Amino acid sequence: MKQCSASARRTNGYPAAVSNTSVIVLAAGSGSRFGGAKQFALLAGERLVDRAVRVATEAVGPPILTLPDGTTWDGPPVQIAVPGGATRTESVRNALDQVPTSTDVVIVHDIARPLATVAQFHALIAAVEAGADAAVLAWELPDTLKAVRPDGTLEHKGREGLVVAQSPMGFSATMLRKVFAAYDEVPIEESIVVAELGGRVVPVPGDRWSQHVVEPRDLELMELLLRSRDGTHHG
Repeated sequence: MKQCSASARRTNGYPAAVSNTSVIVLAAGSGSRFGGAKQFALLAGERLVDRAVRVATEAVGPPILTLPDGTTWDGPPVQIAVPGGATRTESVRNALDQVPTSTDVVIVHDIARPLATVAQFHALIAAVEAGADAAVLAWELPDTLKAVRPDGTLEHKGREGLVVAQSPMGFSATMLRKVFAAYDEVPIEESIVVAELGGRVVPVPGDRWSQHVVEPRDLELMELLLRSRDGTHHG
């Protein structure tokens, strides 16, 4: 498996705090809802896993990458590629074991959010460096939410004060290690446990177009979005 030393990380002109940041890229999922290995699907001619590694490298440096067990990494240089697990918790735990003890900030990114940007990585790092235990990309809801009661009727929830969370997410390395020491299995994602442990979780402006890839047609919509953003049109 390809590796890259921490000394090879690039700061790209960002404050020195970036050099004390590690990025974990999660690409070990089975893709059951997607209908196959989502991480190797193409978006604009680039595999989702390669795209995630590229953005992480541009923002901070080669990431720690989790892959399905038995997979040999054949993409861009990474710090190290490790086998993931059957759950997100197992994958993050395996990757966290590879994070240097000198790391102050850990960014956890998922290949299922392929439109994440370098600027978002940097904003998350800045939020944690400013004192947050966890920082979450989030955008305000444009629609009204309803909850379905047990009897099948709807309960109004509204939209005021509600946001949609996205990845990547940023964490104090110390707090993230506490999370995995306290919980054998993390429910959904790590910022939830950070809050349960009394940590400070803050929002960082996200992008409502940076959707979660669930099924192949999500990639078709993202292709159109990228063409529009880049000013290219195919007739």
